[in-house]
Amino acid sequence: MLSDCEPTSVRDVKRFVNGVLVGGRYKLDSLIASGGMGDVWRADDTTLARTVAVKIMRPDTSAEPVFAQRFHEEALLTAGLSHHNIATLFDYGVHENVAYIVMELVEGHSLAKEIRERGAFDPARVRSIVGQMALALNAAHEAGVIHRDIKPANVLLTEDGVVKLTDFGIARAANASGLTKTGEVLGTPHYLSPEQALGRTATAASDLYALGVVAHELLTGRRPFDRDTPVATALAHITEPMPTLPSTVPTDVVEVISRCLSKEPSGRPASAREVATALGMSWVEIQVPRPHIGDLTRVAIPSEAKLIDLMIRPGSRVLDAGCGAGRLGGALAALGHHVVGIDIDPDMVAAAKSSAPGAKWIQGDLTELSLELLDESVPFDAIAWISSGILALDPMNRSEVFRRLATCCSPRGRIVVEFRTDGGYSYQQFRDDFLAAGLVPDVGFSGWDLRPYAVEALSTVVILSRR
Repeated sequence: MLSDCEPTSVRDVKRFVNGVLVGGRYKLDSLIASGGMGDVWRADDTTLARTVAVKIMRPDTSAEPVFAQRFHEEALLTAGLSHHNIATLFDYGVHENVAYIVMELVEGHSLAKEIRERGAFDPARVRSIVGQMALALNAAHEAGVIHRDIKPANVLLTEDGVVKLTDFGIARAANASGLTKTGEVLGTPHYLSPEQALGRTATAASDLYALGVVAHELLTGRRPFDRDTPVATALAHITEPMPTLPSTVPTDVVEVISRCLSKEPSGRPASAREVATALGMSWVEIQVPRPHIGDLTRVAIPSEAKLIDLMIRPGSRVLDAGCGAGRLGGALAALGHHVVGIDIDPDMVAAAKSSAPGAKWIQGDLTELSLELLDESVPFDAIAWISSGILALDPMNRSEVFRRLATCCSPRGRIVVEFRTDGGYSYQQFRDDFLAAGLVPDVGFSGWDLRPYAVEALSTVVILSRR
């Protein structure tokens, strides 16, 4: 909220009201929240016809070079992160000398709000929330990014229980000197690690300490170190032991929180991944395939079809893009799904029609893909672009194909893409192409055996969704 005692700030902020077109593209709709460095708006992306969140740096902070630089660094650091539990960054720009960041709009509310409204959480839900936070932190830490401000206000919860870590406003690269002056303390006192309270450099272990504080708060409904003043609170982190947790909390949960809250960084878990594993988080949350249907045996079902079949409901609509001879689409059709396949090669389409007459096969170019071309009126629940031929397309056409796939996908649908690594086309280029089309990655695997994603993998399977 803006107070009456800040007339200069109010005059400047009046530039950003409902209906203003930021950066010539993002039409502001309603103010969502206000933070230390900026205000967050719900907005319409007029180019890609999607709803986004636009974080605008407060105009009165533009005179502070350090604030402006931190805002820019938030964009740079977040742009390098791709994870289902991290709010995705889409764009960064400057409008009338004021910087803005465009993010994935998370439909939900903050963890801080839920704590205020309900108090203590059930241990099972704490496992899920903190475990997902740990997954997000692991992705950030592996990318060399330290968050430095882990707290409930920076955690968003969707209606279906998905956690989104956000606000990397004071994050820093692990190998960077940063903008922090010697002895300067950044972060919120209630979640500040002992080493940060002493003015030392924050590390990945500092994020794990804050994660432990959040977990403790969720289980008790109150902050474990909460004193009358910020200084007293910071000192409590340094000198006082962790308050006792309720006897109803499982011993393994107590153990992992106790380790996270170790006063010495060396006493904490070695990684956020270790925390997630200790809390029971699965790194590949894929269930056992459903029983086979009709004459299609379990052995005959390709791995690709098994994965897609698990993602969707029985009788779903599936588009097999670049279908080839119809191996994948034919299997999905045999599993009871409504399948439409398209390929530019007429011989492949003929082969698909012969081998899998239960699906609809169309000859066509993916660069011209549309529901009209497919003679369909309803978007698809899942789209598969397997052995996708990305490398055969020029850069302009790659982006165009992703955009057309997105327009054929239902709002809650998923697009499964197999990306084969090549020296002339990096994963970063691949990521830029699908982000430009309004798609974000939910999860990635190294091949169809669903091993965790690795940069050196020859074949990567990425599940994308519209946001």
